[in-house]
Amino acid sequence: MSVGTELARSRGTGVRGARPTGRLVGSTVPVASLVAEERDRMWEIFRVYYLDVQRDEFDRDLDEKDHVIVLRDGGDRSIRGFSTLKVYDQSVGGRRFRAIFSGDTIVDAAYWGQSALHWTFLRFLVAQKLRAVGTPLYWFLISKGYKTYLLLARNFPEHWPRHDRATPTGAQAILDTLARDRYGDAYDPKRGVLSFPEPHGRLRACVAPLTEAELAHPDIRFFAERNPGHVDGDELCCLGRVDLGFVLRGARRSMMRPLKRPRSRDGRALTSSQEVEV
Repeated sequence: MSVGTELARSRGTGVRGARPTGRLVGSTVPVASLVAEERDRMWEIFRVYYLDVQRDEFDRDLDEKDHVIVLRDGGDRSIRGFSTLKVYDQSVGGRRFRAIFSGDTIVDAAYWGQSALHWTFLRFLVAQKLRAVGTPLYWFLISKGYKTYLLLARNFPEHWPRHDRATPTGAQAILDTLARDRYGDAYDPKRGVLSFPEPHGRLRACVAPLTEAELAHPDIRFFAERNPGHVDGDELCCLGRVDLGFVLRGARRSMMRPLKRPRSRDGRALTSSQEVEV
C-alpha cells in the first residue's frame, strides 16, 4: 500500500462536513493540550513515513516535549503534519544558553512544498529570543534526512557542521553538551553522529531519496558524506544560532513573502526547503 493510499483512508481529526483546501496552516500548542484524537492522528501520519517505530515509544517521546507545531488543512482543519519541540536551559563554561530541540517531524506528502511549518517555527524562535534577548539561543536538531539539514543550512547564517568551514570551539562545546546530555553513549563526538544499537526510526525510501543531481549540491553532499549511515537511521547532530540578525532577516523575509508559491524555472512547485529560501 502506498503512502498516499494509506493516509487517504482517513482525514484525521477535523471539521465534519468541511472540505479540505490543500493549504496548511500552523500553530504551536503545549503538548499537554493535545486530546487523544489529535495524538492518534499524529501517530497515524508518523507511522506511515517511518520504519522501526512503536506507538508506546512515540507517546513517551511526545510526552517528554514541551510544545508541538500542529499543521492543519486550512479547510477541514484535519491534522496533516507536526513537529515536536523541547526547550533546554543549560550552560557551558559558566555561560548560560537556551536551546530549542526539534524532535519528531513529518508532513503528509500531499502537502509537501508548503512553508507553513517553517514560518510557524520561525515565529516560535523569534518569540523565544525576544523573551530573553541577552541569552544566546540555538536550534538543536538531529537529522537522518537531508531535507532537514537543508532547512538549517539555507535559513541559519550561523550553523554547524557545514561544508565550507570548521565548527568553532564554543559552538562545538554546546553541541557536544546537548547531544551527550540527551543521548549519552549513542553520540560519537568525533563524527558528530548518533548511532543506536537498534533503529530508532528510519525514513522510508520514498521520503528523502538521494539522487546524483541532489548530491551535486554541496550541502546535500556534505550531509551524505558526514552521515553515511543515515539510511540506517543514524542522525547528524546540528546547531543553528538564533541572534538578532536572524530575527531581523526573518522579519524581512516575512514581509517579502510572495502571494503565490514560488516555482522553479521549469514551472514546477519548489520543495519545502527550497521555498523558504530568499
